[in-house]
Amino acid sequence: MNYFTPGLRELARKLDRQRNRLRMMLARRDLATAETALGLLGWQQAEFDPQTQAEVDKINAYEREQARLTNESAGLGKELRELRDERETRRKAFEEQRRDWEAQRRGITQPHAEIEKQLAEKRKIEPTFERRMPELDRELREIHKLHTKLLASGQQSPQIKAEFTRLRERTVTIPNEKADLRNQHLRTVSEIRALEAQLERDREVLAAMEKQQRELQAQFDAADNHSAGEIRLREREKTRLEKEINTIETAKTNPYLQIGRVLADSDIAPMNQPGALARVKRLRSRLVELDHLIGLSLEASALEDRRLVQHSIFLWAIIAFVALLLILASIPRG
Repeated sequence: MNYFTPGLRELARKLDRQRNRLRMMLARRDLATAETALGLLGWQQAEFDPQTQAEVDKINAYEREQARLTNESAGLGKELRELRDERETRRKAFEEQRRDWEAQRRGITQPHAEIEKQLAEKRKIEPTFERRMPELDRELREIHKLHTKLLASGQQSPQIKAEFTRLRERTVTIPNEKADLRNQHLRTVSEIRALEAQLERDREVLAAMEKQQRELQAQFDAADNHSAGEIRLREREKTRLEKEINTIETAKTNPYLQIGRVLADSDIAPMNQPGALARVKRLRSRLVELDHLIGLSLEASALEDRRLVQHSIFLWAIIAFVALLLILASIPRG
């Protein structure tokens, strides 16, 4: 008795049935898609029974709701474009204003370095005046003392006369030198005060400009944040509407499927695409063919001797197990 062939035949039939079942599953999916497409193409061109007409009414209701939601979504899209354009225009205007402000600020602050340099140079002169005036006063007092001492000596030598002449000249030049120093001091103080006043005015102007800029920045930020919030709100609403539209589109699938089955059962093809009906018929025939093949395979399996098949499969299992052990034994160990 042959114990090898029955097990192989049964395994081959099982594999063939599984392959055909997979083909049936794919064919059913393709058939549902084809029937839905048939319903989509032909749902407006036939008279239906009340049950199918209810599916048509569902589609009409879905279409109206989709149209309403689509119009609402389009309106939101227009609002979003306008809000984005308005926000971008406001941002550009603010950036232009900021650039103008920076240019004005540079125009005010750039001369400050030169003014600070002038102030530093003029402030260096002040210690000279403060030191030189007491020195001149001391020198004048010494001249008076020396002049009095020479007069008291009564000497009339050429050297004494030359010294008298020098002392008189110096007595005249010291007041002039003091007057020049005082005038220079007053002029320097006036210039220092003018430069300091200019710096102070510039600082006040800059402080006012910065305060105004902070206020404008705060106003811009508030308006920009408000616009961003409005945009996000409408984007969320538009996303919600699009999800609803997609949900309705998905919901229309079942009515289209039911209508497509009725059209196929009634042998009614769409006027503009008659090939849609032919595809449904072809897929239905394919399902019948696959189901028939599975039935034939099951009948063939039923005719086999079950005990002989079990013994054959068990024998093949032992052979496979022994072969696996031999393969593992032949693998070199590291």
